[in-house]
Amino acid sequence: MTEQPIIEAEIAVPSREIRDDLPFFTKTLGFRLDEIFPADDPTIALMSGHGVRLRLDSGYDGPMPSLRLLCDDPAALGDGGPHVIAPNGMKIIIDQRNPPMETPETQHEFMVRRLADKAPWVIGRAGMHYRDLIPDRLGGPMIA
Repeated sequence: MTEQPIIEAEIAVPSREIRDDLPFFTKTLGFRLDEIFPADDPTIALMSGHGVRLRLDSGYDGPMPSLRLLCDDPAALGDGGPHVIAPNGMKIIIDQRNPPMETPETQHEFMVRRLADKAPWVIGRAGMHYRDLIPDRLGGPMIA
């Protein structure tokens, strides 16, 4: 049996100034500083929290990612808004981990769809072919 290699992932984040970004990510968002180097003039900071590892890198010139944090109480994280912008320009979207399910009122109706109706077939999950048997979904909540 071949041994699987250990794989870790981190998100590369450009940083204009590490010393400005550190307080934001640690105090405002609750990340933990794991490593920072070089010691005399840091250019890279590795941080972890919320199931994510970030690599703040002042030498990285790639695109600025956005980060979506899901939590039980979004108002308690960041500045209480639905999103915050880090000093380096990174957008952090703060959202509900398990939002309540909204079920629209069903609009009952009798309908019959036949194969001869020429309803379009679409390819869905796993390449399966689907066609909508209830075009208006009885107001939204029903699918067949």
